[in-house]
Amino acid sequence: MRFAAILDGTSGDAARRAQALAGFLREGLSGDLAGETLVFYHHERDRTRLVELAPTRAVRLIKTTARRPDRLAAILTAVTQGEGVPLFLFPGGAAGTELATRLACRTDGAVLTDALSVEVGPERLLCRKNVYSGHMVGRFALTARPWCVTIDASWNDERARTSLEHDVMSDSDETDETDATPFEDLELVDPPATGDLAESRFLVVAGYGAGSRERVERIAAAAGRMGAAFGVTRPVAMNAWAPMDRLIGVSGTRTSPKLCIVVGASGAPAFYWGIEKAAFIAAIDPDQQAPIVRNADAAVIDDGLAVIEELAQIIAAERGNV
Repeated sequence: MRFAAILDGTSGDAARRAQALAGFLREGLSGDLAGETLVFYHHERDRTRLVELAPTRAVRLIKTTARRPDRLAAILTAVTQGEGVPLFLFPGGAAGTELATRLACRTDGAVLTDALSVEVGPERLLCRKNVYSGHMVGRFALTARPWCVTIDASWNDERARTSLEHDVMSDSDETDETDATPFEDLELVDPPATGDLAESRFLVVAGYGAGSRERVERIAAAAGRMGAAFGVTRPVAMNAWAPMDRLIGVSGTRTSPKLCIVVGASGAPAFYWGIEKAAFIAAIDPDQQAPIVRNADAAVIDDGLAVIEELAQIIAAERGNV
């Protein structure tokens, strides 16, 4: 039986996800199987590195628009309908769960998240996963195909890699330049002339998780290109990574923008007070357990600087500035 391991190289931390998949294929997957890795990539510079990371010998490369799970789901749907691949394995975490769920919904398949192990039979898939907050292990049977399974976060632990000689079966270009932006109704606004954070309709806030003064300055520059006001959390201001007049929260400014994008902030109550009146809050953070992720209307689990700079490029293109 065939399976496909999915490696999304268009977003950050592909190496960790590839290693987790490799460990799962060696120790967590059983059955009479023949597999390949579908590697999504966007930049030519990443192509060779991603092939080397693939957890199976057989590799199919698919060039596509970066950071677009809807595009990836559409491509995987075509693979399912055209080739009848019954099993898709995704890395754990929010991104893998989103993609697995999208695929299962589009194809009337079955989805299971956080699998500890998978046993493939002729008619059904048997999976083990933690239940009751990890106090018990449950066994689940999936029948409707395709089976869309994400692996448990425990597979992210360091495991020795197995060296493989990869065979690139195909390299296709599914980039849709006419569909390069996910925004169907995009209103471009300018920051207030006064620079007053309290008046901003569109706000970008950098937190301490941004990592350094240089990265905070790059986030601020990206905010400017998008027409957004820029603010920071208290730890950023106290480390002199940004001026104190950019401080958002109890000891700074309380805002009420239509859109607030929070980059690398944990979401402490003193800070959240400063943005809680926003009509829509989007969080970008590598830690899916951060309080800001739970409190946001939408979240992207990824490197905040990379996402905000790419978003700035999209909006700058919409404005005709590039």
